Amino acid sequence: MRYLVFLIAPLFAFAFPNHSFEGMGSLPSDKPVVEGCIGDCASCHSLLPYEAKEILEKKFDIKEVVSIAVKRGYFEIVYKDSKGKEHKINLLFSKDKACKDLILLDK
Repeated sequence: MRYLVFLIAPLFAFAFPNHSFEGMGSLPSDKPVVEGCIGDCASCHSLLPYEAKEILEKKFDIKEVVSIAVKRGYFEIVYKDSKGKEHKINLLFSKDKACKDLILLDK
C-alpha cells in the first residue's frame, strides 16, 4: 500500500502545478511573492520627457514636456502646447490611457 502512495503522489504535482496543498508544507527556500504595490512607485515605473511627448502627441498638442511627477498609479505630466500655454494630463502606468482629471475613489 505504501508503494501505491509513492506512485500516485507525484501525479498530483503535475496535475496541479500552481497550487499549494495545505498540510504538505513549503520548501525552506520559498520566499513570499510580492505582487502589486510595494510602496515606491518610481522603483518600478519610469517615464522620460521624450517618451511622454512621443506617447501623448498622438492625441494632444504637445510642444514641450515641463515636468513629470510619479503619483500613485499614474504619471502627472505638465506640458506646454504650441501656443505656450501649460496643461496637466495624467498618464496611467500602462502608458496607453490618459485623462485630464483623475478621480481617486479612496478620498
